[in-house]
Amino acid sequence: MIDVEPLIVSELEVLLPLPDGGRADWQDVVRRARLDRRRFVPSRRIAVVVVAAVVVAAAVAATTPIGGAIARTLDGFSAWVSGEPGTPASPAEQQAFQQANARSWTAFAPGTELRRLIETSGNGTTYTLYGFRSGDALCLRLVATGAVSVISTHCAPLQALQSARQPALVVAADEPVGSTNTPPNDQGYVPAAAAASFGIVSDGVAQVLLHADDGSHDAIVASNAFLYVAERPKLGVRVRGVEAIAGNGARVALPFQSAPYGTVDLPQPPKGTAQGPSHVDRQVSGGAIGWVERLESRGEPIPQTLLDRLLVVNRFGRLLLARLIQPDPNDFLRVGVAAFSGTGSLASPRSTLCMFLVDQGPISGGCSPLHQFFERSSISVGISGSGSSQFSLLSGLASDDVAQIKVFLASGVTISVPLKDNAFVTRVSRDAYPIRIVGYDSKANVIDIQTLQSDGMTNPAPPEARTSIRERYQASAADGTTATVRAGDPAGGYRCWSISYGSGGQEEGGCTQWPLTDAMTKGNALLLVSASTVGEDVFLGGQVPVTVASVTVTFPNGSSGTVQAKDGFVVYPVPPANLTEGTVAVTLRAYDAAGKQLAQRGLRLKHPH
Repeated sequence: MIDVEPLIVSELEVLLPLPDGGRADWQDVVRRARLDRRRFVPSRRIAVVVVAAVVVAAAVAATTPIGGAIARTLDGFSAWVSGEPGTPASPAEQQAFQQANARSWTAFAPGTELRRLIETSGNGTTYTLYGFRSGDALCLRLVATGAVSVISTHCAPLQALQSARQPALVVAADEPVGSTNTPPNDQGYVPAAAAASFGIVSDGVAQVLLHADDGSHDAIVASNAFLYVAERPKLGVRVRGVEAIAGNGARVALPFQSAPYGTVDLPQPPKGTAQGPSHVDRQVSGGAIGWVERLESRGEPIPQTLLDRLLVVNRFGRLLLARLIQPDPNDFLRVGVAAFSGTGSLASPRSTLCMFLVDQGPISGGCSPLHQFFERSSISVGISGSGSSQFSLLSGLASDDVAQIKVFLASGVTISVPLKDNAFVTRVSRDAYPIRIVGYDSKANVIDIQTLQSDGMTNPAPPEARTSIRERYQASAADGTTATVRAGDPAGGYRCWSISYGSGGQEEGGCTQWPLTDAMTKGNALLLVSASTVGEDVFLGGQVPVTVASVTVTFPNGSSGTVQAKDGFVVYPVPPANLTEGTVAVTLRAYDAAGKQLAQRGLRLKHPH
């Protein structure tokens, strides 16, 4: 996976269709959601729908002799439970917080009080860590002022604190704080000015130790919180583990997932076992959301400022419905629902249903034909969040057949997911995977089961597949924009690779199974080839099976071009003369070395302007 910002407009970045839950794949998301590397974002945000593989961090410390010595109790977190960690923020700080909250699409609970926890400084920047409770969300807010000015907020669910076996909770790690003015590296990345890691601690914790690629570091511990700021970290340096240490020296490893970096530096897949029901009691096919099809005004109207931005990319015809649902009254998160029709009626087969999660930061979501939305599953699930956050967000829509949703964590904890007007949202710790999302009907029959091995930010490839990555070849467009293919040696059934377009432009890649199988390409050797727009240039590029020797591209005007496959990749700069205004429909054909056609696929190319 790559540094993927969530979808829809500048906040939403890329609009992705909701994939099939049974076969959805993070590399598929990588293929469709491009990376904007003009500013280095080491903790990439993700917007995926049903993905694969996660690391379940060791959560056994509380059952070991050392862990038991500092095993937490809820009383140790009483300051957070009551919403009163640290000291009250100043009147000016509280007022600024309230003003920002009033401008948000998802305001925190009325009366939320900002609390001052920790303050430190370095390289001309002051870092202040605040905390507050909003309903059932426990939030940490890092404010950087001075040479760098950044505000970053991450939240954990109260449930995670109540069920935690350890005396501390990591909330975020390697959160980027600003960027430096140094030139980008050969992949277009620019180092962050600083990287912050912070979390919540109980009363018995005297020290928090972070183990990173560049050594071990003591965090500042105060006010039932911890904060560590890495000044001018080197590119790719990550925290790999976190320990809490008691006053008597007893220590325990905390559940933790490192933040991903680039396309291949991701945590290893999970070792845990999925819990909960494994078989449905009643088969359900199809499904619908009655109030949407009846165009009822549930929830709240979507604010015009947000709606205007959504309509920039949601070109699915006439907007017939746009509502904002708050599934959990104790959480500020909202789920947006928008319905479009190419003919003015949702009865049309050209109708489209879009779902998006509205958070305090970027917004994630996706769209699908209305009448296919629940074709394969009664629950359409999306995962979003930030790689630096230790909590991913599960959200989506359920058909009218679903009366209740539960999430079963690998730790044995069960979460009852708030469900209102068919919309749902909940927070899940990234270390708690694999998870099972289970839907029940009104008679408590299990009618839907989806098992997610990961939040999408894991990588099963062995180290030798990652460390062997090197430049393979380049392809240049008419104005000089260059696409660079990098790939490692196959190892353990995987190969790590990337295709970057221009300096500081876009990148796709990851560590995928090698060689490609029919299952990965769904029987079409051209499935993983897609279009990338960089400035005035458009490239066709991606992976192809080793049986593909060449690909031809045929344009509507009858002209065509051919590109040779190299090392399992094709990269084709589209001639500017073939890019007319609007959208161009092209036909791709794959051939083997003997000239036999292996696959054919249609693709739409959008003019850069």
